[in-house]
Formats: sequence, structure tokens, C-alpha cells
Amino acid sequence: MQTIRKVLEVLDYIVYSPKPVNVTEIAREFDMSISNAYKYLDDLHKGGLLSKNSDKSYFPSFKLVEYGSIILKKINLREIAHPHLVDLMVKTGQTVHLAIKEGYEGIYIEKIEGPNSLPMMSRIGMKMNLYATGFGKAILAHLPEKEIEEYLENAELKKRGKNTITDPNELKNELKKIRERGYAVDNEENETGIFCIGAPIFNYDKKVIAGVSISMSTSRAEEEKVDEYIRYVKECAENISKLLGYKG
Repeated sequence: MQTIRKVLEVLDYIVYSPKPVNVTEIAREFDMSISNAYKYLDDLHKGGLLSKNSDKSYFPSFKLVEYGSIILKKINLREIAHPHLVDLMVKTGQTVHLAIKEGYEGIYIEKIEGPNSLPMMSRIGMKMNLYATGFGKAILAHLPEKEIEEYLENAELKKRGKNTITDPNELKNELKKIRERGYAVDNEENETGIFCIGAPIFNYDKKVIAGVSISMSTSRAEEEKVDEYIRYVKECAENISKLLGYKG
């Protein structure tokens, strides 16, 4: 069992190394003999997980890329996220949403109602704007600058609630603040009487792919520990991101 663990540690080291690695470096890094280092590298090479240069240095093979592609195809975001969404609902007692970006809109792919839930128009499969929702602004704020500019130029920022941001420049400034603090707030921007907290979910490639949020009444937001809820929402998003291979 220890041998398998050591082989995996060696593979992990080479995968994250910025350059090919030789036997001497592995022996030094893992405090082992040259013969043992060679054995581990040779086993990984014969197994197709490492490729070998003419100078006898090793680097990750394309078989690892193939494995990664297969794993990605099998990943079901909703399934992976579900236990963490339930945990968030239990901690806050509020309605929890998971949504992804599609074009200039978001789509709810999960909704879990808590004991303190109030009637909301959201439902799984429903499309929703990005500029006036907690999850949506969290996603927008973490897009590449070029995509943010494209969105601001083309999306129609309609008035939806009493606090909706409809000016592109004002929204751009809001997105900058969200990016800096790592979460978004929707205070009656999308629905009257509704307060939301949203955070971004990232994949292995450090790209934002979804957003998680909790929703409650504005009156409850004034009474509850909002700072604590913000921490819970961010932790939920971070835990899901880690399961998707994100290393922030």
C-alpha cells in the first residue's frame, strides 16, 4: 500500500512540475535511492502515464489527458454539488439555487427549499437573468474581461426590482467589487422582497462555470446573521469547485 502511495506521490510531483524531471531529482525530492527512484519512474513509464525524453527525463503522457477527458464527461455538476447544497440549506434554513450560464442568461439546475423558504418564481430548468441575481452577478464578475465587456454591450438590462442596476458602467463597477470580495448580493434587484447571496463555482481550468446562492426575504436578511450566511455560501461554492478539480 505504501508503494502505491509513493508511486502516486511521484506522479503528482511530475504532473505539477514546470519541466521534465529526471531520476536524480526524484531521488533527492523523495529522499530515496537512485534505484528506487528509477523503479517508480520506469513503472509509470511502462504503464503509459509518463513519457520519456532522449535525455532520460520524464514528463506526463497524453494518456493522462485522455483519462481527464473521460472523467470530465462523467462529471455531473448537479450530482456532485447536491450534498453541499443540502448542507448549505441545513445551515441557513433558506432556499438554495444552483445555476449555470448559457449565453447571456442563467439556467437553474437545482433548487432546494429550506424550512424558512418563501414562495419564489424560480424552478429547475427556468432561465433567469445574470445582471440582477446573486448567482448571476457572481458568475459575471469572474468571467474574462473581454466576455464581461461583450455582455455589457449586448445584454438588455431591464428594470426588474426597485434596486436593479440598469446602467452598464454602474454594473461594471459592481462586478469589480464582487470579484474582489468573492461573493454577490441581490437586494431586491430581481424580485421585490427577496434578498440573495451568491458565489461562483470554478472548474479545474479555473473558469467560472456556475453559481450557488441562497434566497430569503429582505426582512429576514435584516434579522439574520448575513455575514455568517455569506461565509456559508462561499464555503459551499469552494467545496464544489474543489471537487471539480479547482485549485485556487
